[in-house]
Amino acid sequence: MRAILKLFGKLFGRADRGVAQDPESLDDTLEREGYHRLPGTMQWTPGRPMQVDKAKWKPCENCGRSVPVVVDRKVTTDGEIEEAGTWTYVCPFCSHCHVGTPSWSEGARKQEACHECGTKLGEGYQCPNCSFPRMWIRVECPYCKNQHPVLAPHWVDDCDMFRLECVRCEAVFLSLCIC
Repeated sequence: MRAILKLFGKLFGRADRGVAQDPESLDDTLEREGYHRLPGTMQWTPGRPMQVDKAKWKPCENCGRSVPVVVDRKVTTDGEIEEAGTWTYVCPFCSHCHVGTPSWSEGARKQEACHECGTKLGEGYQCPNCSFPRMWIRVECPYCKNQHPVLAPHWVDDCDMFRLECVRCEAVFLSLCIC
């Protein structure tokens, strides 16, 4: 019996975790075991974080500091997806928002309010109040706790899928799709 409980403990975690614990102590326990708090979920990431490739970063047109960017893509007339030759970013240092080629995906069309300030978006691709692009949110780096803007294309469905390239600790964090 003891061997079975030990096996279940390895597969599913400790038997005393869960229902009886308050949510904060459960989060603390999960964080000690390698889980990271994301906007909507807790996710586990194995091993050490990957290091960013700063060669792909671009200078912010406002403050000049090198920042991670998202390469814009477009759909061609034959239905192929190709790079648009532009990029989009929200500077993690000065909060300057730059949109190269707007990406009008289904998620972008479903988003009604800005994830940064809550302002209604209307028909614009960027928030009329703070200029945040559609589908971008600010998340905490799970490694150094730095607040960072990221493209989260599924957040309209409460899915934590994003790629964070932290400018402080230079770690890459990949949050998996849960929808």
